[in-house]
Amino acid sequence: MASKAMTTSVTGKDPKGPDKPTIRGAGLPSSAPASNISLSPNLLVSLSGTKTPPRPATAESSNTRGFTLVEIVIVLVILGLLAAMAVPTIQGLQDEQLAREPIAELVRMARTVRAKAIEEQRPYQIAFDRRGFHAAQYFQPYGESEEFDQLMREMEVEKREEALRQAAVNRFGELAMPDPDAPPEVEPLYYETYEMPVGTRYQIRSWGHTEWQDITAGLFERWVFQPSGMCRPLEIRIQADKAYFEVKFHPLTGDIQEEHSYVE
Repeated sequence: MASKAMTTSVTGKDPKGPDKPTIRGAGLPSSAPASNISLSPNLLVSLSGTKTPPRPATAESSNTRGFTLVEIVIVLVILGLLAAMAVPTIQGLQDEQLAREPIAELVRMARTVRAKAIEEQRPYQIAFDRRGFHAAQYFQPYGESEEFDQLMREMEVEKREEALRQAAVNRFGELAMPDPDAPPEVEPLYYETYEMPVGTRYQIRSWGHTEWQDITAGLFERWVFQPSGMCRPLEIRIQADKAYFEVKFHPLTGDIQEEHSYVE
């Protein structure tokens, strides 16, 4: 049997619905509703006569999305504000460390001097001048900073002589028996110094003074430890750019009794 060609045409309106096309053709009942017929894309193209162009990709259909200029500017402004807030904080922490270091060194030095005074039953002292702190035996009650300069020169001579003697022993050995009439070896003089960091100032208020004394301006002050371990009351204030520490030492123990600090 010869195959019967199928022709398709779009006619009129469906009385059952507004503006719905109906499909009529050979081999199909005229009463078949359009909703029961599937149309292929090729058939739709042939009916319309034109091909619908592809829709361009929109921002919503894309998986990636860039930043706008306004968003970048806002982020840069926030980062700038955070950096401006962090710089003073970092500077304050550096000044705090700079001012705390001399306090810690003075506490250590005071403990050492007090222990030596009790052990050897002789007075020791810590002297304050514009250069820093100096710890040594207490020789001249009315001496000034020149006393410590002289003591330092004597210790340098002793160190050089000891270095030469040790070098000779290492090279030649002990060639001679010790002389029984020779004087006993004298223990080297104790001397210790600490130089104040650059950019710091410090003041002292000792027993009998009601006002702070600016040591960095060229003044000289002593802090004496007796063989009993007692010392005069002492207050010291270390100041850096944005921080200062104020410490009061106990006269019986030589340790910190009160401490006040300020950091911007």
